[in-house]
Amino acid sequence: MDRLAAPTATPLRRAPDRPEERPTHVRTRIPFSDVDMHGNVHNGRYVAYAEDAVNEFLRESGLSDRFDPRSSELAYHVKKVEVVYQRPVGFDEVVDVTARVARVGRTSLTFEAEVRPLDGDGPAVRASVVWVCVDPATRSAVPVPDHVRDALTATTDPAATPAATSGGPAA
Repeated sequence: MDRLAAPTATPLRRAPDRPEERPTHVRTRIPFSDVDMHGNVHNGRYVAYAEDAVNEFLRESGLSDRFDPRSSELAYHVKKVEVVYQRPVGFDEVVDVTARVARVGRTSLTFEAEVRPLDGDGPAVRASVVWVCVDPATRSAVPVPDHVRDALTATTDPAATPAATSGGPAA
């Protein structure tokens, strides 16, 4: 059975717990403009951090052209964002924000992101972002194209990464 062509949702593997094992991360120092009156990152900023990490993940995976609204016949709209807070992150802390594909559905894609302070134990924040594949002319949900499904699924398969075939680091 060809699992890549399955029309139903495909659950994918969990991201590694250590940042150096993750294929993509965005490292940033929390600027003063991102904190609230208590000195903690304002909750809405975590959505922007997650979106930046998803875009960097797609870029580093060589997939950004499939999602570029200037060059695609389809569009991907955010349907849902969920942010789960484990602990606050404050001004001037350095964090790694990682993203990965969590699920490829019939018409939707789910990405998971984590914000991990360098001096912390585990993620401070976890986010889930759901995109829906849309026909821009009708603004209706349409199936995720097979070439997009295959490419995203390949990012979760260790046998499909350059590291597995060449011994080098995964891109």
